[in-house]
Amino acid sequence: MSVTFAKLANRVHDRLDEHNFSLPREHLQAIIQFTFFEIGDALASGEDVFLRGFGRFYPDYKPSRKIRSGLEGMKQEEFQTKRKVFVRFKPFNELNAQVQRYLETLGISCVEDRDGITTST
Repeated sequence: MSVTFAKLANRVHDRLDEHNFSLPREHLQAIIQFTFFEIGDALASGEDVFLRGFGRFYPDYKPSRKIRSGLEGMKQEEFQTKRKVFVRFKPFNELNAQVQRYLETLGISCVEDRDGITTST
């Protein structure tokens, strides 16, 4: 299941209602959208984004490399690929613990091996 800006705004709106704080759903949706656009702008300019209790978003890079085209026996040409930039996310311990508790309620346990690969059982 995916969570859209509208769904997230509805969830936040419902939580705020529980605490007797009122804000129109449209305003909440705009605030959430604006927040994510600002995170995107920061990442696009090469900055890391730290959200306390949640995690860290950061840009990561793969350098350009040489590749060859063509099949065996044919003339192969070499090309240089472009440097690739992509976003990584590293959750903080609080978020990991929250997700782990939720998975345990579903009867799913995750084990991380020495290489950092998570497997479900």
